Amino acid sequence: MAFLIDPRALPRYVKRYGYAFTWTRLWNAAKVLSSMGLSWMLRRPVVWGQPFMLMVEPTNFCNLKCPLCPSGNGQMTRPRGMMDLEAYRQLIDQVGDRLFLLMLWNQGEPFINPCFVEMVRYARQRRIPTLTSTNGHYIRSPEQARALVEAGLDEIIVSLDGVDQETYARYRVGGKIERVFAGVRLLAEAKRELGRSTPLINLQFIVFRHNQEDLEQAAQLAREMGADKFLVKTAQVYTQEEAERFLPEAEEYRRYEARPGELMVKGQPARGCKVLWYSSMVNWNGAVAPCCFDKDVEFELGRAFSGERFERIWRSRAYMDFRRRLLDDRLGIEMCRNCSEGYRGMFSLVNELRG
Repeated sequence: MAFLIDPRALPRYVKRYGYAFTWTRLWNAAKVLSSMGLSWMLRRPVVWGQPFMLMVEPTNFCNLKCPLCPSGNGQMTRPRGMMDLEAYRQLIDQVGDRLFLLMLWNQGEPFINPCFVEMVRYARQRRIPTLTSTNGHYIRSPEQARALVEAGLDEIIVSLDGVDQETYARYRVGGKIERVFAGVRLLAEAKRELGRSTPLINLQFIVFRHNQEDLEQAAQLAREMGADKFLVKTAQVYTQEEAERFLPEAEEYRRYEARPGELMVKGQPARGCKVLWYSSMVNWNGAVAPCCFDKDVEFELGRAFSGERFERIWRSRAYMDFRRRLLDDRLGIEMCRNCSEGYRGMFSLVNELRG
């Protein structure tokens, strides 16, 4: 979601989410970006302001068993649970005045948290744009679809990754593609009935070796179901075995350099990471991680629900030391070597299906 730092994308963002712009948020963003630039010049962390993007994990439970996802494949070692609604509200009360975007997902299916719609509603009341990502199995009735639209969700990414059950289930293990189709249609119909343009429906297609031939048909399905966007995304893998099994043959859809015996993201920067200045990650139990690539919260930077204010965590010694490590030697951190921030190839490509 680094598009917020790309000036070319700013007019589109203002058009869609203009209600979120306040002088407080603009001033905070100016401070953040200024301190980021100064940090790059001085090669030491300088932090002004607070994050203007935040990722919040409603839960790390999931109903599917996707083989490359730590939540689905059983490799996640951290505790499982769901974020408490009151703890969430207190967090938003602390940081909401500075946020341009709230991303409600991480390592799990967000709709499993029964408070998910209320989380969206509370953010909208604070004029915070919300974006979520889902496997699409939990919009099962017209009433559920209408509730999501009325809560004020701005955009929803729905994982597709196939055009028929056989192809879809090779990665979305345990999933039913017809349920995904039905959920998308219910949501599109609810938008029409309520006269709403949001949430924007973004169908995401991760390109794998087994589905690369389905891209064109998947885009057509997205149009037919009433989606607003079709997102083509490259896959993240962790081992050479996974690369050989899942990565497509087409070079444009591979984010890794062709190096025998080594996984290296193309054009990976040797130093620095902008995310550590403009965004943060709060997991279901309040554990603060640098970003969503820290799947098991190996680098815990604080606890948002411990009574300590988020602003103190944001400037804590742990956070500043981690930023310093990135400025000195980003490639020295294994997690960061497999990260897409700063990647010079195609991480994802958004095709606008509607104006």
